[in-house]
Amino acid sequence: MKKLTLLLAALFFLNACKKESETNSISDPNSKEVSLVQEVTKLKNDKGEEVSVTYFAEGGVVAVKIQKTGDKEQKLSAKTTNAKGNPIFTNEEVMWEMTQDGKAGKLTDKAGNSSEYK
Repeated sequence: MKKLTLLLAALFFLNACKKESETNSISDPNSKEVSLVQEVTKLKNDKGEEVSVTYFAEGGVVAVKIQKTGDKEQKLSAKTTNAKGNPIFTNEEVMWEMTQDGKAGKLTDKAGNSSEYK
């Protein structure tokens, strides 16, 4: 019985010492990798104002770039979700609440003025 226990312990020890096979981190140039940046979506509100919205991956989270016509582009990070589970993106200036699975949204400025874009 001691020999069997000793043999099993040696087997586990040898198995633990095996070198892990290294995977090559160079990706195949022919692969069809999906982009982590979605195409720009142009949305309008009731007043005819237009906003460009681009969703993209930033590390392990989703972020969004928002640019109203005539204004500078702003990058917003996902902070929380609304009651329907859609993300809410914010920075120091504005808040973007995604609606209709990214096909619309509500933009709110620092003063609390909001506008629905579709």
